[in-house]
Amino acid sequence: MNVLLVAGLVLLCVSGCAYLAVGAVRRGAHWLGNSQTLLAERDLADLFIFVQPSVLTGLCSAAALAFAGLGLALGVSPLLMGLPMLAVFLCPRWLLGALRQRRSRRFVAQLPDGLALLAGLLKAGHGLTQALAHLAQHQPAPLGQELQLVARKHRLGMPLDLALSDLHRRIPEQDVALLAMTVRVSRELGGNLAEALQRLSEGVRTRLVLHGKIDALTSQGRLQGLIVGLLPLGLMAALAVMDPVPLRALFSTTPGWLALCLIGLLESVGFYLIRRIVKIDV
Repeated sequence: MNVLLVAGLVLLCVSGCAYLAVGAVRRGAHWLGNSQTLLAERDLADLFIFVQPSVLTGLCSAAALAFAGLGLALGVSPLLMGLPMLAVFLCPRWLLGALRQRRSRRFVAQLPDGLALLAGLLKAGHGLTQALAHLAQHQPAPLGQELQLVARKHRLGMPLDLALSDLHRRIPEQDVALLAMTVRVSRELGGNLAEALQRLSEGVRTRLVLHGKIDALTSQGRLQGLIVGLLPLGLMAALAVMDPVPLRALFSTTPGWLALCLIGLLESVGFYLIRRIVKIDV
């Protein structure tokens, strides 16, 4: 009788744990699906990259299954494979940040010439809306794409101030905020908008030249940080080629995977600190 009671309690506990685990997995899958949908429909669309949510989810699932198969082939514990598989689904977010930063840099690099051309069109007698539409048609991406979106929103009835504020939301750079503020102040208080845009163009160009000089002066420190950061990984690769037997414990045991996670954490902290040291805001 006692044996049956204990077995019933164990079965009840196992059933409860399984139910909770299945519920957690379902909620996690639902969250990941919503995250991929928002990423594809909103965030990537802001970068003019149009991908169906199902395609993005399928690619992430295929990569996660590939990592799982590789881990099972190497004899990795299934519990330890959860973190790499979760990182695969979070990887698009990291790539999105890198793409957004790259696009912002390209936009700011094109901004001085675009502002100078816009000021010239205003001096030639064009209206602001007409000048923006003309500039959007003759500028390469990303400046041309963003200005086309601003002009299209303005034609559909959105005030130009709000359209430029939305541009600042997509490209959160100080120069874009100054552009939106300059246009708003000129429309509300009057003044020579062409001269203001010309001065803004010269200021942005000067700041970009100063950033280039700073990058040149700090390039040695950034290169040294990269070499020091990659040195342990290079040493590990060399040992894997020369004597791979001692390194198998890193990929086949729980302490080995914990050591790899610690190494990755310390490497990330080191890269972050070096980046903060050599980064100078202007």
